[in-house]
Amino acid sequence: MKFGCFAFAPQLEAVEELGFDCIELDLGEIVNMSEDAFADFQERAGKSNLGFEVFSGLLPLSVRFHAADFDEDYWMSYVDKAASRASALGANMIPLGAGKCRSIPDDCPDKEAAKAYVLHLVQRISDIMAKYGITLVVEPLGPANSNYLNTIPETVDFVQRVDRANCLTMCDMRHMFKLDEPFSDIPACIDYIRHAHIDYPRGTARLFPQREDDYDYLPYFKALREAGYDAILTIEATAYEDFFKEAGNSLSYLKEIYKEAEA
Repeated sequence: MKFGCFAFAPQLEAVEELGFDCIELDLGEIVNMSEDAFADFQERAGKSNLGFEVFSGLLPLSVRFHAADFDEDYWMSYVDKAASRASALGANMIPLGAGKCRSIPDDCPDKEAAKAYVLHLVQRISDIMAKYGITLVVEPLGPANSNYLNTIPETVDFVQRVDRANCLTMCDMRHMFKLDEPFSDIPACIDYIRHAHIDYPRGTARLFPQREDDYDYLPYFKALREAGYDAILTIEATAYEDFFKEAGNSLSYLKEIYKEAEA
C-alpha cells in the first residue's frame, strides 16, 4: 500500500522529505494558477520523486448543483481544465466529494428528479475524465457533509447506475465512523473501491492520526488488509500547528499499524 498526504503546492518538498509515496493536491489551487505559475509548478513536480496519481477538491465547495444559477456548461468546462492539468501532472484518479454540491435540497419538490440530475452530472464528469485516462471516484460522505450518497454500498449502487467504466468509489474512515458504518463494507465492496482516506475521526477538525489518539485505527487497516487493498491511503489532514512534525509522526505511526494489521 502507498501512503499519500493531502497538501498544497508550497508543501510539495516537505511531503517528499517526510517519506510519503505520493501527494494529494488540491485541484482548486491547481486550476487557479496562471499559465506561467502552472508551468513553474510542473517543473517543480517533475523534479520530485513523489507520485501525483490523485487530486482532491474537484469542485469548489460553494457550488450547488440544484441552485437556480448553477451553470452546467461552465462547470463542465472547469472540470475539463482541472482534469487536463491533473493529467499533465500524472493523475489517474480524482475523487468527487462535493458533499454540499450534490446534496438534495430539503425543500426540493421532486427529490427523485434531483437525484437523477446528480447522476447526469456524474456521467458528464466521468466522460470528461475518460478523455484524460482518469478514474472518477465518488466519495461516500457522512451526514455533516452530505445528505446523498453516504455509505459505501449506497455509492456502489449509484456508480453502477452511472454505468461508466471509469466511475468507481472509495472509503474514508472519518465518514464511516460518523455513520457507524461497519468496516466490513470495505471487503464486501472492494471491487468498486479505488482509493482510501484517513484522519483522526472524532470532532470536526481533520487532524493527523497520532499515537496518543483516543481512537483505535487498527480495525480500519485490518479491513483494508482483508480486502486486499494495496492502492493509496491518503492522510487527509487539514488542521495542524506543525505540518512537518505532525505529518511525519503520523506517517511513522500508521506504517506501524499497517504492519500490525498483517498479523
